[in-house]
Amino acid sequence: MTLIEFLDKTKKNKILAKLDEFCGVSKLNHLFIKSGKDKIRIFSGSLSKDELNEISQKIHVELIGSRIANIDSEETRIAFDAINIPEIKSQIKENIIEITDEQAEKWMTGEDLQIETNSNKKYIVIKNKDDLLGVGKIQGTFIKNYVPKERRVR
Repeated sequence: MTLIEFLDKTKKNKILAKLDEFCGVSKLNHLFIKSGKDKIRIFSGSLSKDELNEISQKIHVELIGSRIANIDSEETRIAFDAINIPEIKSQIKENIIEITDEQAEKWMTGEDLQIETNSNKKYIVIKNKDDLLGVGKIQGTFIKNYVPKERRVR
């Protein structure tokens, strides 16, 4: 059984500071939950912490809330599913690379993109027009695709 940890205001603010540095997300009025190894989830429902603890004892914790970020020693990156949550999407203003329709088609099938970027970050948000398509890892002259396999276009 996976243990969950409800993050206090200090830990929540540290995560928000990392997300702000990464892409500009600085304010979220959600309960922050740490589950597994460095996986951060958010929850905005009407259940109390005690009710969530009781549920987590009976079902897999990944069912509580939405994953928002992975925190590691190198850098924080926003999760694929979180970038299009309206409250988050409206705040993402930094560390974005705009790609063409042709590149977007390749990206959504799981291909890496051959693009040079001047970002000093390890990860970058991929955007096409008004759509945020995911987060990629900058590796020299290309961006490694992090779109989950089950979300790729076939």
